[in-house]
Order: sequence, then structure tokens, then C-alpha cells
Amino acid sequence: MSLFSATSNFTRSDAPALRLFRKSESSDDEDKRLKRREKNRVAAQRSRKRQTQRADELHEAYECLEQENSLLRKEVQLLLEEQQRLTDALKAHEPLCPVLNCGMTSTSRSAGTVSPEFMSR
Repeated sequence: MSLFSATSNFTRSDAPALRLFRKSESSDDEDKRLKRREKNRVAAQRSRKRQTQRADELHEAYECLEQENSLLRKEVQLLLEEQQRLTDALKAHEPLCPVLNCGMTSTSRSAGTVSPEFMSR
């Protein structure tokens, strides 16, 4: 009795059919494996494409924010220059201003308030 027939219910005459079945089964497994690999390859391509698009979008947003930041910094600089000009103009005007020089006490002047007699004008 052969090892083959002792371990199963198949006979020697069934051996070619069994080989065909195993070959068919391995062929099916190979087909499934190839389909799975192809599906995975396509999914990986989609993922890389999405990742690249996201990186492009982030880079675009970065450039826009950099440009906006630059414009805001220029605006801040212009406002600081305007503030300095106005401060200088106010300092130049203070000694000549009749409202600041008349009727104000030293405490109201330091507080930056105007005396009530000038409020009605």
C-alpha cells in the first residue's frame, strides 16, 4: 500500500485529478494574489497623488500667507512712520497751543485733560 492511499480516500487513479485540482487551486491563489497586488498598487498611486496634491495646496497657502504677511509688515511700518510724524507734529504744536497753555493747572496738564472753562467753547 502506498503512502498516498494510506493517508486518504483517493486511489492511484485519482492522482492526476488531484494534481489538476492543486494546480487549479494554486492558479486561483496566484490570480487572487495578482489582483490583490494590482489593487494595492492602484491604491498606493491614489494615496501618493493625494499626498502630492495636499503638499501643493499647503505650499500655495504658505506662499499666500507669506505675501499677506509681507504686506501687513509694510502697513505696520507705514503706520509707525505716520504715528511718528503725528507725534512730532503734536510736540511742535504744544508750545503754540492756546488751549494747552491757558487756564490749565500743572496737574490737569500732566493728566492730559482740559479745564472745564475751555470745555464750553
